[in-house]
Amino acid sequence: MSHVIEFVLSFILSLLTLYPFLLFMRRRKIGQHIRPEGPNMHNYKEGTPTMAGAVFIPVAVFVALIFDSSLPSLILAMSTMGFWLIGLADGLIQTFFKRAKGLSGIQKLSLQIFVSLIAYVFVEMINPHTYVLIPFTSFAVNFGWFYPIFTVIFAAGMSNASNLTDGLDGLAGGIFLISSLGLLVFSMLKGLPISMTLSMMGAVLGFLFYNVKPAKIFMGDVGSLALGGYIGIIGMLYGIELWMILIFPVFVIEALSVLMQVTSYKIRKKRIFKMSPIHHHFELSGYSELEVTTGFWISQAIFTAAIVGGILWILL
Repeated sequence: MSHVIEFVLSFILSLLTLYPFLLFMRRRKIGQHIRPEGPNMHNYKEGTPTMAGAVFIPVAVFVALIFDSSLPSLILAMSTMGFWLIGLADGLIQTFFKRAKGLSGIQKLSLQIFVSLIAYVFVEMINPHTYVLIPFTSFAVNFGWFYPIFTVIFAAGMSNASNLTDGLDGLAGGIFLISSLGLLVFSMLKGLPISMTLSMMGAVLGFLFYNVKPAKIFMGDVGSLALGGYIGIIGMLYGIELWMILIFPVFVIEALSVLMQVTSYKIRKKRIFKMSPIHHHFELSGYSELEVTTGFWISQAIFTAAIVGGILWILL
């Protein structure tokens, strides 16, 4: 019963606190600056309030810690807020300097790696390990000295992957919510803490009330970096990085599409996609924003159902 209360409380607080924040941003005329390299059909979003993550992420963390203040939860909370601070700095720079880009890519990545590294130090204090669990098996691979490098890059990468997915109304929030259903089932069956996941789900659901098309407000980097960072640190905490890739595949695919596009252009001077991340490729192929978002939601739901089904089939 407490888990239901936690989810509902996080949802209600997110819903209620975002509304005055939205009004404040409108009154101050603080909104999104659209990047010129993005699709032209997004230009109408110029000026839409942003940085909703500045509100719903702290709400989620606060509610989670009320119900679970164990060391793993504290590490997850601290790490999530670390990524949140990076996004907040990025958003404030965009706001005060009225530009589409805040922190540079190098600055952002360096800070993400720093937060991930600090998180790893604390993870080693409560659950020292150098292994990575192999999904759907009882085996684990010992990475030895390479594990700290791998897991820090993984956490920073998942933070970026979530950020890259946040490009259409309702896309990143919806993908996170659907994927988290798989994470929830996985955590319950494996005996892992679920408070932070439930609280995040409730807060994101409250945010989606304002973010589904036509979006009244965007989550901004302050939200997307924190959501992805949270996923990464869960993987780090329990050596389940590969499980996180399977549970959150759309985030990974979005990031890979950018990596493939950049690599192809640098080596071959040719683009693989019309635009990356890949959701923009589908937009430029003639699909509407709503069709792309819905298609990605459905794809993630199928992935989630397959993962949950596989877990239940093996364990039960």
